[in-house]
Amino acid sequence: MRDIFKNLSKHLILLLIIFLSLQMVLPAMASADQFEDVPGWPTIEDINALAFSVYNATTDEFLLEQNMHQPLWNASTTKVLTALTAAQHEKFDLDAELLVSEAATYFGDPASARLHLKAGELISTRDVLGGLMVMSANDCAYVLAENYGGLYGYASELPPEKWGNFAADAAANSRQAFVAEMNRVAESLGAKNTNFDNPCGWDGENHYTTAYDLTMMSKALLENEILAEFATMAHYMPEPTNMHPYGAWSMTSNTNSLVVYGPNFFQSQYIAHYNGVKTGTTPLAGNCLIGAGVTHDGQQIIAVILGGSVYRSADNSYVNLALPVRTLLEYGAYLSGAESKPYQEAPLPAFPPVLNTDLTDPTETLPEESDITTENTSDETTAETDAINTTLNSQTNTVNPKESEEPAASDGITRREWMVIALSALIVVCVIAILIVNILSNRKRRKDSNEK
Repeated sequence: MRDIFKNLSKHLILLLIIFLSLQMVLPAMASADQFEDVPGWPTIEDINALAFSVYNATTDEFLLEQNMHQPLWNASTTKVLTALTAAQHEKFDLDAELLVSEAATYFGDPASARLHLKAGELISTRDVLGGLMVMSANDCAYVLAENYGGLYGYASELPPEKWGNFAADAAANSRQAFVAEMNRVAESLGAKNTNFDNPCGWDGENHYTTAYDLTMMSKALLENEILAEFATMAHYMPEPTNMHPYGAWSMTSNTNSLVVYGPNFFQSQYIAHYNGVKTGTTPLAGNCLIGAGVTHDGQQIIAVILGGSVYRSADNSYVNLALPVRTLLEYGAYLSGAESKPYQEAPLPAFPPVLNTDLTDPTETLPEESDITTENTSDETTAETDAINTTLNSQTNTVNPKESEEPAASDGITRREWMVIALSALIVVCVIAILIVNILSNRKRRKDSNEK
């Protein structure tokens, strides 16, 4: 009997050591019912989108997806590839002066996002990227494409003093050459179902991508130190130019509120900081957003939503645009076994009202000169568009972060950690019990021996 208890005790101690070692080096098996988010925030089930994906760039693993290979319109998330294509040009230079064409200043829709550049203006690549990535300025997308397309302005073979002699169609031709290069860059990054026909993201039959492809593009952008810095900027102010010779002529704010307000405002338990990436909205594409965050233990998580419907209210529309992506990033970090820490309370800031209640990002709509006939969500919208809009607008719930409760575990310990602690304690108790029984058995054995 004594030998049996001794062997059992040794095996239980060995089991305890193995169990604790596995908990330190391997994440636990995760499932939706084990995930405990801060109360009041939307769940995975609340997300209404045509497609989404969650990707761990550190481990190169897709953690969650829905229709991530389905080609869809993607609005201004296109500008991720616009920035990447310019950055890969052999003459890419942040200080290079780019020439603004007449075509780059004209957009039929007055709500179209723009830096309000003027024809003949000379502006640096740095400031154009700032307007592109932070404000999602469409004139900056045109200027970047035209000047790095090779047939106009900076990247052309003509010296700067002869730039004004370009033919009227030179800028447009250079822009199209740049777009062709964008598609080649996308393919080189592993994009499988992408074809763009403009650098801004206007809806069209020949302009589409997938959540998977945008993930690959976003990963490449975040690995580029220059572009990654622009993706994390809450605000940007360009330098004076020949057409705007005074300072602070434009102050841009990021439409990605994850970057602007950070993980404490969004009550994240797993994300240490958000680092991108890009918003996008048009009538046909719906609400699109690429979000990225780095966990407390350094894992890079990227979440993409295409054709999404968002929680909406008059006071925090820009925050609400980010709510589904915040949930995907949080859940993705959990699935990655990321370290959990309690957040610090942040107040609800004031937000400007949405100019167009049909769009969460009204500054990214179709230009009047576009050859796409479905510019607005009117009664003449095609049956296909009506079906998409019906899907996108079916979610009408509202979540106000201000009303959310305290975390379920205020000390930052998750349910998984409690289970580990409980199981470890149970094994320890069993080992102690066996040792006590073993000791008592030895005493009884010695007592019986003495009596004999």
